[in-house]
Amino acid sequence: MKKTLLIAVAALAAGVISTQAQVYSQNIVGYANVVNTAGYQNYFQSVPFIIGSSNGINEVFAGGLPAGSYLNLWNGSGFTSYVYDNTDPIGAGTSVVWYDANEDAAITQYPTLNPGQGFLLVPSAPWTNTFAGAIALSVGTSNNMVLPTAYANYFVAPVVPYAGSVTNGNNSTGGPNLNNLPAGSYVETWNGSGFSAVVYDNTDPIGAGTGVVWYDANEDAAVAPPSVTVGQSILIVPAASYTWTTGL
Repeated sequence: MKKTLLIAVAALAAGVISTQAQVYSQNIVGYANVVNTAGYQNYFQSVPFIIGSSNGINEVFAGGLPAGSYLNLWNGSGFTSYVYDNTDPIGAGTSVVWYDANEDAAITQYPTLNPGQGFLLVPSAPWTNTFAGAIALSVGTSNNMVLPTAYANYFVAPVVPYAGSVTNGNNSTGGPNLNNLPAGSYVETWNGSGFSAVVYDNTDPIGAGTGVVWYDANEDAAVAPPSVTVGQSILIVPAASYTWTTGL
């Protein structure tokens, strides 16, 4: 499945993840400005807030996207694509803006983009989106995201707005808390033309010392853990069933 994901992404477009964001929040309500610096590039993102009544794409992108922009959702074996176009390409009526991948038909049910869910956005022009809503967790609570299948692709993100190392935080404070992955698990981030992969392994595979747990893709050398920006999603490939627990 891992190879399938890489092929699917490459087939969509060569791109870059260069998400810049500022987050402003008080208590559990806030917003984040996420910048997409170029058109027809790949931006691997997530929605860090609860927006509207359902987090449907009509609510998340209520202000619109550049016409002809693609939204791609991972379905387990590839991407399901949707197009935003407010130019009424099939004469469906000016209020219709979301279409199937070929713009042959308007979609009848809006997919949702919940906090913690990753998606691939390909805007047709440079564009800044403002995600605004409530933080998914209340202070003192935690979220459990179950990744049940070993070596399956999980396209995910922190459920709260966060920027920094994926090792920060624990099950009762903000942060990704990717500190207890099964040994041999991959965490991958988009580097502009493909995925950069690091491996979590707490078995000291190269004799680097018991405190070293992050390695390059071949486990030849120790490396720093990956980092994320606000609204950025990552690919986790767990080596065994894994429950990702984050808190606030």
